[in-house]
Amino acid sequence: MSLSITPDTFTELPAKSPLPWVWFGFFFAAAFVIEETLMIALELDRDVGKSVLILIAIAGWIFWFFCVSRFHQILREMSRNNYPITSFEAVGKHFIPFYNFVWVFRWPAAMSEYLNRRDRVNMVSGNLLGLFLLLSAFISRLLDGGVGLTATFAVGMYISAKLRRHMELVKGLSADLLPPLPDETLFGSVPPGGQRIEANE
Repeated sequence: MSLSITPDTFTELPAKSPLPWVWFGFFFAAAFVIEETLMIALELDRDVGKSVLILIAIAGWIFWFFCVSRFHQILREMSRNNYPITSFEAVGKHFIPFYNFVWVFRWPAAMSEYLNRRDRVNMVSGNLLGLFLLLSAFISRLLDGGVGLTATFAVGMYISAKLRRHMELVKGLSADLLPPLPDETLFGSVPPGGQRIEANE
């Protein structure tokens, strides 16, 4: 099934849900690095230290999936449910073996295409974002969890910044949020071919 939609066939609405605090994810990355440093400096028990690192990494990835879910929830709200990826689908397909390597490219590509076609913000290729996310996952798995989490949330900060700007522009264009037009009778009116009629007359 294609994830492409034609966004100019409907008018976007301001999102009801707020953006996630993506920056909070860097605390998990920092905690991971601090724990690694303490394990070496204080010669802590390796088994206990590794268990703590695993818990930090799991917490960090859970928060990342929450961010991904919220990104898609916002897009669904703004597009009147026309955006093709639900928040549940966005997260759930990361856990499908082998397909998850494809999915990490597909949802950023769909998001980038959608935002760029609305012409309010310019977003880099979703495939490039997917590549960074895939590399971040491999770094977390094979090299260092703290570095991997930092890279992942750096991509999240970029997505959040673009989506925030798009949300601001949509909110600014919303008719129900614009100030009402002034009442013509407040300052008097000029009937066709007549003289100005003051409001207090």
